[in-house]
Amino acid sequence: MSSELNLNLDNSDEKPSSKSLFRKILSGLGAALLLIPRKARIVITIVGVTFAIMALLTALQPQAEKRAIPETVVKVDVIEVAPSDYPIIVATNGTIQADTRGNLVSQIRGEIVRVSDKFRTGGSFKKGEVLAEVDQRDYLAARSQALAAVSQAKANYRQEVANAKQATRDWERLGNTGSAPDLVARKPQLAAAKAQLESAEANLETAKLNLERTYITAPYTGRIIQRQAVLGQYVSIGSVLAEVFATEGVELRLPLSQDEFSQLGLDSLSNDQFNNQFAVTLSTQVGSQRYFWDANVTRTDSTFDLNTRQIDVIATVKDPFSSAGNKPPLKIGQFVNANIQGRTVESAMVVPNKALREGNYVFVSQDQRLERRPVTVIWQDDQNALIESGLNAGDLVVTTSLNSTLAGAKVKFSDSLSTEPAEALAENPNAEDSPEPNIAPELNASSDTGEIPAQAQNDLKQTEQALEQQLEDVINETSGTSPNGASEGGQVAEPPLTEPLPEEAAVEPVNETVLQNESGGTTDSGNAAIQN
Repeated sequence: MSSELNLNLDNSDEKPSSKSLFRKILSGLGAALLLIPRKARIVITIVGVTFAIMALLTALQPQAEKRAIPETVVKVDVIEVAPSDYPIIVATNGTIQADTRGNLVSQIRGEIVRVSDKFRTGGSFKKGEVLAEVDQRDYLAARSQALAAVSQAKANYRQEVANAKQATRDWERLGNTGSAPDLVARKPQLAAAKAQLESAEANLETAKLNLERTYITAPYTGRIIQRQAVLGQYVSIGSVLAEVFATEGVELRLPLSQDEFSQLGLDSLSNDQFNNQFAVTLSTQVGSQRYFWDANVTRTDSTFDLNTRQIDVIATVKDPFSSAGNKPPLKIGQFVNANIQGRTVESAMVVPNKALREGNYVFVSQDQRLERRPVTVIWQDDQNALIESGLNAGDLVVTTSLNSTLAGAKVKFSDSLSTEPAEALAENPNAEDSPEPNIAPELNASSDTGEIPAQAQNDLKQTEQALEQQLEDVINETSGTSPNGASEGGQVAEPPLTEPLPEEAAVEPVNETVLQNESGGTTDSGNAAIQN
C-alpha cells in the first residue's frame, strides 16, 4: 500500500496535460449527465442543439451591402405671385319676388255680373283695364237721388239768399243806421242752406264714385297669381277678388354673412348712398342653357336674422321680363344664383385655393427646396385666396397637392417651369409623366411593374439553395452523420466554411416616394430593401 501511495504522490507532482484535463471534464460531464433523468437529458440535448444551430446560422448570416439612400425629389407645379388688384365677388342665391304684390279687393257691395277674359289665374292685364263689373242698378238709383237732393238744396239756398237781401233792405227802409243784426239779416238761415247744398253735392260725388267702383279695374300693369272670385258671386266691401303683382319691376333678397357683408363694403353705406354701385349678375340653368340678368343692390335690411345670423341685401332686376336674345322672362318665385361685385382690393397676392394648405400656409420653392410658409388670408372665394401677409412678389408657390411632411424636400419643376437641362429630359422623356421621379436607377427598368429584375431573382435563388445545403450539412454533422449518411464515430465534425455570397445576391435598396395625388389622397415615403 505504501508503494501505491508513493506512486500517487509522485504522479500528483506532474502537471496534467490539456488533453487529460479535457478528458476529465468530459468524464465529469458524462457522470453528471448520468445522474440526470433520461427525459431531462433528451430535452437538454434538443435545447443545446437548437441553440447551436441558431448560433451557427447567425454567424453564417450574409451581410447586406449598405448604400446611401437616394435623396427624395418631388415634381411640382408652381406659379409666380405678384401684386394685383382683385375685385371681391360674393356668390349667393335668392328667390325672385315682385316689387309690388297685393290683393285686389272690392270697395262696394254687390253681385259680379261680368268678368274679363284676363280675369283668371296667370292672366296679364294693363293698368286701368276693367277686370270685373258689379251690378250697378242700386248705385244708379243712389246717384239719381243724390242729384235730386242737390237740386233741392240749390233751390233752398237761392231762396235763402233772396230772403237775406230782402231783410237787409227792410232794415234800411225803417231808418235804422248801422249793420243789421245777423238774425235780422238771416245769416244763420243762409249758412244752413249753404251747408245743406254742400252736403247734397258731397252725396252726389259719393254716389258717382260708388257707381265708378262697380268697375273693378287694374291698379297697375301686372299679372294675376290667384283668382278668388267668379261670375255671379256676391262680394262685400273688402272681399278679396284676386292676388296680383306688378310686372314693372322685381327684386330678390340675397342673404350674406357678416364677413361677406363687411368685405363687400356694404356696412359703411346707408340705403340712400348705394347709387347702383354694387352690380349683381343673376344666372339660372334652363335645360342645357344658362341665362343671365343684370341687377343692382338698392338697399339692405337693418338687422341680422337671429336664426341664420345673416343679413339680407335687396337687389332690383333690370328688365326681368325681357325676351331679348331668346332669353326667357323671370318668374316670381324662381330660384337664381347671384354674384355680387363689391370693392376692389389693391395690390393683393392672389393664389389658387389648391395652393392653400389647411387654410393657413402654402409651400414655396426656395432654392429648389420645399419651404412651408405661414400666410394670412383676408378673403377666399370658390377659386382664389387673397393673401395679406406671408408672401412676397416673385415667390414660387407650389400648386401641386403634397403631404405636409415633405417640407425641405428637393423639388423639380414640371413642364415649362422645369429647371432641369434639356439633355436630361431628352434622355428620360417619361420622367415628366412619372409620379415617382426618385426611383433608384438599378430598378428603373422594372419600376413600372414593381417586380425585381430577373438577374437579381436568379441570384436570390442560388443563395437560398446554398443556405439550405449548408443548413442540412450542419444538422447532419451535429447529429454525427455525414452528408452521405455514414456515421463518424459520434464525433462532431467541424462545419465547412460557407462560401461567400455573390455580390449580385444583395439587391440594392430602393428609395420610393409616394406623393399625394391630385384627388387629395394620403402620402407616405419609405425605403425598402430586399435582403437575404
